[in-house]
This record gives sequence, C-alpha cells and structure tokens, in this order.
Amino acid sequence: MTMNSRRETGCDDGMFHVEQRLVRSWAQSAGVSLPGPAPELMARYAAMVIEANERHNLTGCSTLSEAVQTLVLGSLEPLTRLDVPRGTRYADIGSGSGVPGVPLALARPEASGVLVEAQAKRAEFIVRVIEDLRIPDLTVECGRVEDLARTARLRESFDAVFSRAFGPVYVVLEMGLPLLKVGGWLYIYSKRRGGDLICGISDHATELGGRVRPDGPGIVVEKVRETPEAYPRRYPAIKREAQRLGREWIDET
Repeated sequence: MTMNSRRETGCDDGMFHVEQRLVRSWAQSAGVSLPGPAPELMARYAAMVIEANERHNLTGCSTLSEAVQTLVLGSLEPLTRLDVPRGTRYADIGSGSGVPGVPLALARPEASGVLVEAQAKRAEFIVRVIEDLRIPDLTVECGRVEDLARTARLRESFDAVFSRAFGPVYVVLEMGLPLLKVGGWLYIYSKRRGGDLICGISDHATELGGRVRPDGPGIVVEKVRETPEAYPRRYPAIKREAQRLGREWIDET
C-alpha cells in the first residue's frame, strides 16, 4: 500500500496503532488468544479492503475503524465458542473480500484454509491479500461451491466450514455440509441460534448428514454421517425449495 493510499483511506501508522489496540482489547474481553503479529496484520487487511472497495465493491464499510469492527472482529466470533486447533483444515464458502477466512487465518496461522469465491475479481483480490500479508497455508478456489463440493479433491475433506452472508440457512446447509468430513462442523454467522431453526431447516440438516446444535451465538451444525451423493444441487433449485419455508427463512443470515 502506498503512502498516498494510506492518507486517502485514513490508514496512517497512527490509525493502525489505534486499530491494533481495538483488536487486542476485543481479544482480551472475549478471551480469545491471538498471535503477536495478528493485530497489525488484521488492521493492514482492513485497510486493503477499504482501498480496493471502490473498484471491486467489496464491503459496505467506508472507514478503517468500521472495517476492523465489522469485517475483522465480526469474523472472529466463532473463536469465542469453538476450538480451531493446530492442523485444522477449513473452508470459507462465498468468501467475497476474504471474510471470514482471512481474519481467521491471521488468528489461527497453524490451521490451513481454502477460501471459495465465484467472482474472479474478488478471488484475485484475496490472492493479493494473501501474498502481501504473507499468510501461510491459505489458498483460494475460484468457482461455485456446488461444483467444487462434488469434486473428489474437496468433497468431505474439511474439518470445519465457515459461511458469512453467503445466503439463506437452508442453502448454506446444502452447500457446506458436503465439504465436511464426518466429525467436522459448519459454522453459519447469524443472529439466530441453532435452537431457533424451524423443523424444515433442521430436517434438511439431518438429511444432509448434519446435526444442529441448539446453542449460540451463530448456528453450528455437526457432521455425523456422510452426505448423500445427490447433494449439493444447483443453487436455484435449492433456493426454490427454501421458498416454501417462508419469507424470513429466504433472507440471508
């Protein structure tokens, strides 16, 4: 990032120090441990998103502080309740600007991640972030989740799958669960808890080999058996089926 671009986005060194303190304060209050370099790298990542936003329409955030609060700290929410130990292999489906996959990679560099994004320009941006921040064991797959989930290379190969603002819960279940190993879990960022889901959605999770945990925040679905080969279907077909559940369940999480 150039000096000029830092001035344009308000991303000077002093601002980075402020945002680093914000990250450290959140981590301390949330009881989440972070590697020493993580707060600075997270602030730099947020600055890259803001800088690229006008060209690629990556986020609704307009300031560095807002990007850190929303994109970075919001992405770390599952670490307050779920363990991501060394060697965990995870996928971020519908990654967009790298959310939540990049912040999670910076918080847990001993894990390995695959960020799935269908739009080429956004996928290219994530690759640039990975290279500029030198994030280890993080790769990008440019393609549709329903296609990649049917490949032998990726199907049922992950310990964890994360989904943030990717689509309705019903759709996310069918996209995410086929990627998981038995014993893994899917985390859906949501204001809802697992216990809030109606029968039509929890039954769909069961059909896909999952079991919904009732607690929160967010929705956690454990993979308890293999997903039938018929899934996932194409996105339009899944969403049409989801429409019978009612308007509030069609909206994104």
